[in-house]
Amino acid sequence: MGFNGDIVLVRATRPLADLAPHVDTERHPARVLWESSGGWRATHVRHDDDPYAFERSWMEALAAKADSPVLMCWVFEAHVAHVQGVSAAGAWEGWLNPGDAAAHLAVSRLELEAARTGTDVFGPDGDFLDPGRYAELRDEVVGVLDRARPRVAAAAVRWAEAAGRIVRADAVERVLARNQGESALRVFGLLADRLGVGPE
Repeated sequence: MGFNGDIVLVRATRPLADLAPHVDTERHPARVLWESSGGWRATHVRHDDDPYAFERSWMEALAAKADSPVLMCWVFEAHVAHVQGVSAAGAWEGWLNPGDAAAHLAVSRLELEAARTGTDVFGPDGDFLDPGRYAELRDEVVGVLDRARPRVAAAAVRWAEAAGRIVRADAVERVLARNQGESALRVFGLLADRLGVGPE
C-alpha cells in the first residue's frame, strides 16, 4: 500500500500527540514529516482504523488548543487527496491532483447510484459496466473543481494571512490545478510551500 493517512500541519512547540486525541496510538501511528520556520510542524498520522477521526471538529479543537491555524491533507490513495484548512479566517477545503480526484469521485458517485438501484459498477473483468456514465460523472466533477479553484485559492490565501504569511493567490491556484500524476504528498508539500509553511 502506498502513502495514506492524514498530514496535519500546525504551529506548535509540542508534539501533535500532546495536543490532539487519536494521535500516535497503536491504530494511529505518527511521525514528523517536516518542520519549518515559525514553529510549523507537519505530522503524518496513519490510519489502521477509523480514518474519519480527523474531521473538521477535530481540526477546530486542535486549532483552539494550539492557538494556531491548522492545515490538513487526507491522502486515501497515493495520488488522491482532500485538503482542509481552519483558522480565524474561517474554514475551506479543496482537492489536489484534480484529474485523479475527479476519477475517484466519479467512481464514488457511480457506487452510490449502483447501491440505490441494486446494480454493479464493474464487470467480472474489472471494467466499468457503463463507461459512458463514468466519463459523464468524471467530466462533471472536473468542471466543479475547475469552477471552484479560484474560490479555494482565495480562501487558502486568507488562511495564510491568518498564519502570518503573505502569499499570492495565482501561485496557490497553480498548485491546485497541477495534474501531472505526482504523489499527493509531493503536491501537498508544494501547496504548503506556496502558503509559506512548507518544508525547508
